[in-house]
Amino acid sequence: MNYVLDSFAILAYLGDEEGADKVEELLDKAEVREAEVFVNYVNLGEVYYIVARELGTSKANEAVATVKTWPVTFEEVNECIALSAARVKAEHSLAYADAFVVATAIDKKGTIVTGDEEFEGVYPHILRIR
Repeated sequence: MNYVLDSFAILAYLGDEEGADKVEELLDKAEVREAEVFVNYVNLGEVYYIVARELGTSKANEAVATVKTWPVTFEEVNECIALSAARVKAEHSLAYADAFVVATAIDKKGTIVTGDEEFEGVYPHILRIR
């Protein structure tokens, strides 16, 4: 099974907030190759700026360094993903960074891991939200 982490899920895990246990479960599965977990670099950048705004750049650097130790696959932004995200953004009122989560999930046939209700109703026939 494939999963794509939204910044919401990453931040919940880093902050030991509600839902952190679900992210930890997926990371444990990824560690033993029972699941594959993806993070798009756009969403890693989103984590950085959110942490930097709230706690400063030093903490943002620490957060990114921590995430980069996780058993996840980081996805580059290529033309296919960029245009897919643009189509998602054109058709739905999501934040642009969130459109990259959707585009990555479509590409990887994965389930989006988030607590953000903004994703509800986006391509329900092809996407799963956890």
